[in-house]
Amino acid sequence: MSPIEVLFVDKGGVLLDNSALSVQWRRLIGEYLAPRLGGRPEEWGAANVPAFERQWERFQQAAAAGGPADIRGFFAKDARQWFLDMCDGVGVERPSDDVADAIAANTVNYVKARLNIPVPRALDALRALRARGVVLHTASADAHDGLVEFLELIGGRDLFDRVYGSDLVNTWKFGSDYYRAVLADSGVDPARAAVVDDSPQALAWARECGLRGFLVERRDGEAFDDAVMRTFEDIARAVD
Repeated sequence: MSPIEVLFVDKGGVLLDNSALSVQWRRLIGEYLAPRLGGRPEEWGAANVPAFERQWERFQQAAAAGGPADIRGFFAKDARQWFLDMCDGVGVERPSDDVADAIAANTVNYVKARLNIPVPRALDALRALRARGVVLHTASADAHDGLVEFLELIGGRDLFDRVYGSDLVNTWKFGSDYYRAVLADSGVDPARAAVVDDSPQALAWARECGLRGFLVERRDGEAFDDAVMRTFEDIARAVD
């Protein structure tokens, strides 16, 4: 088996504990919207749960339909629908589309500026891999710009050559086509590359393209960082 020369790293579930972050998102959404639009902060936070679930369903439906042609534009437009769904959940009258676009963007900016994101221990493992000559890229379903902001926030942007979100390759991360697009853009030989992800399905798609896969999977009672580092120990052993 060829040594691993390139590693594609997912964000959520690898670099970020999504379950811990979601609590902060709900609190900060309510903190921002309640004083401006009415309703109680906890109502806005609760309304975000089904609104986000419907947003994820729209992404999947768009991918299944073979589009859209412009994923970056889809992300921008869909933020409005996410916000309007929360308005419905709280019982606040929907504003006009242009106002909704502005409020949705301002809400996201407010939340991002106040998130308390601990620096993941995985950065140490990634720096060690890079020092050994491994080329690092992200491979996430998120938007490229948001990924860059996140990496800059945790002090890890310098580690990654390419920051692949769905919009950067204009291919949804809902099938093997995503990894084919990433491989085509990067020019990487899949036989010398691997993916680290917390989704068994994503790793199955990667393997269809000839990539090796490393799964982050938490054991009962295991801390998030401990699970991630255990996986990176496996990766480090596989590099040589």
